[in-house]
Amino acid sequence: MIEQQPGTTRWHGVGVLIAAGMVCAFQIGKAAIAVPLLQDDLGISLVFASWIVGAFGALGAAFGIFAGGIVSMFRPHATLIAGLSIIGCASLAGAAAPNGTILFLTRVIEGCGFLAAVLSVPRLLRVVSHPADSDRAFAFWGAYLPCGAALMMLLGPLLTHSWQILWLANGAIALAFAGLVALFPFPFAPGADKSGAAANVMRVVTSPGAIVLALAFGIYTFHYFALTGLFPSLLVEQLGLSITAAGFISALTVLANGIGNLIAGAVVKRIPLWMIALLGYIVIGVSGFAIFAPGVPVSVIAIAAAAALALTGFIPASVYAAAPHVASNSALLAITIGLVMNASSLGQLFGPASLAAFVQRFGWDKAPLLFAAVSVAGIAVSLALRSILEQKAK
Repeated sequence: MIEQQPGTTRWHGVGVLIAAGMVCAFQIGKAAIAVPLLQDDLGISLVFASWIVGAFGALGAAFGIFAGGIVSMFRPHATLIAGLSIIGCASLAGAAAPNGTILFLTRVIEGCGFLAAVLSVPRLLRVVSHPADSDRAFAFWGAYLPCGAALMMLLGPLLTHSWQILWLANGAIALAFAGLVALFPFPFAPGADKSGAAANVMRVVTSPGAIVLALAFGIYTFHYFALTGLFPSLLVEQLGLSITAAGFISALTVLANGIGNLIAGAVVKRIPLWMIALLGYIVIGVSGFAIFAPGVPVSVIAIAAAAALALTGFIPASVYAAAPHVASNSALLAITIGLVMNASSLGQLFGPASLAAFVQRFGWDKAPLLFAAVSVAGIAVSLALRSILEQKAK
C-alpha cells in the first residue's frame, strides 16, 4: 500500500499529534521543576540533577539517527503508541527510584519512548497535511515541546510538592494518551522497505541540508535546555523565591517559547525560514545579559526570559518547516528528524550540564558569555541554511 495524500489538511489530526508531543514534553517539564526537590530528597548535586533533567539526551545523543532509521521501518501510528507506552511505564518505575542513579536510568528509558514517539509524528503529519499546508503544520508541531513542558511546570507544583507523585501522574497520563491515540483513525502510513534502511541512513548523513538542520536544532536546544532546565534553580537560589513561585514564572517563560513557535508557524509563508532562525539566534546572544545581570528585579528577569524564549521559538518552527524540503520522502523524513533529534539530544544533554558547570566555576553573572558564544554559532548555521534552501528552490 502507498502513503495516502489528503485532499485537505485534517487539522483535527494535526491537533491530536501535537497533543501527543505535549504529553512527551510533560516528562521534560516535570524534571525541570523537580530539580530542587530531587536535590533535597536524594541528596544529589546541582550538576547531577541537571543530568537527570537532560537524561533524555543520553540515548538520543548516541543513537538518534539510528532510531530514525529503525522507526522508519514501522508504521508510525503503532510506533507512536509504543513510544507513549514506554514513557508511561518508565515514569511509573522512576517514582520508586531509591537514588539518583536509578532515577537517571529510568529517565534514559523514558528517552527511548520519547524518541520513538516524536520521530513517528512527522510522518503522520505528512499524511494528514495537504502539501500547501505542510510548512504551517510542521512549524506548529515545533510548539509541542515548550507548550507541553510549560504546562507541566505550571501545574506540577500546584498539584503536589512530591516528585514521586509527579512521576506517577505523568506515567498514568502517558499510558492514557497511548490508548487515545490507538483509537484515533489516522490514514495509513506504511513503514519503509527494511532492506533499504541502511542506504537511507547514509543518504541522510551525507546530505548537507540534513546536517545543517541538525546543527541548527542542536544549537537551539543547547540554549533552550540550559536556560529552562536551570531557570527555576536561579530563581530559588539567587532570588530566594519558593519552588511554587519559581515554577510558575519558569512555566510562563517556557510557554512564551511555544507562543513564539506558533507565531512563527503563522508567518512561515511570508518570511524566509533562514531569516526566522537568524532572528532567534541573535536574541539568544543579547538576552542573556538581561536575564543573568546581578541586582535585576525578578519582574525584569521574567520579562527578559519570556521575550527571549518567545523569539527563540522561531528556530524550531523554521527547522521543522524546512525538514520536508530537505527530505524527499517519508522514510528520509523520519531519518532526517532522527538526525535532528541526535543533535537535539546532545544539546539537551550538555546544555544544562554545561551551564551548571559554568555557573559553579564563574558564577551566574558570567552566564551571558556562554550564551553569546552559542549565538555566534547559530548565526553561522542560519546563513548556511539560507544557502541550502535557495539551492533546493532552484
